[in-house]
Amino acid sequence: MKKTIDKRAFYEKLYSMLDDITPLSVDCGGLCDGACCAVTDDITGMYLFPGEEAMYNPLPSWAQIHDTDFTYDGGKEVNLITCDGTCDRKQRPLSCRIFPLVPYVKRGEKMKIVMDVRGKGMCPLATAMKITDLSPDFVEAVSKAMKMCMLVRETREFLYALSDSLDDYKMI
Repeated sequence: MKKTIDKRAFYEKLYSMLDDITPLSVDCGGLCDGACCAVTDDITGMYLFPGEEAMYNPLPSWAQIHDTDFTYDGGKEVNLITCDGTCDRKQRPLSCRIFPLVPYVKRGEKMKIVMDVRGKGMCPLATAMKITDLSPDFVEAVSKAMKMCMLVRETREFLYALSDSLDDYKMI
């Protein structure tokens, strides 16, 4: 018998784990003038984790959800969320909450939390710092949240595919 989870409750739990915690003890947006929240001509945003769309129904006025070519688990599509440069911090997607970190895991191996190489073009933390320079509480909260994701088959499969895509950046 296949067990289904309440996706909204799952993401509410993950969000609460990361609500009041940040990479630094100061607002890191001051280092880059909020580059990760800047609106550009390109469609840039953050991947939504599987089922995270449940957190955006109804869709807030600051957000748009887009289809992508990125798939996992035999062809399931991953959506991208973009913002207008503002958001309610309590409604940020999981990818924003863990940035500039990202989980990296291969089948049969232990998950690692690493700096997200995709952020190196915009984020001084991803460029100049090591994980050990970030708030230990933040790193621990991200690790715990991603371990929870690994317990759910669909999010685990997504993390495997995400890690495979990170290999394209030759970061590991």
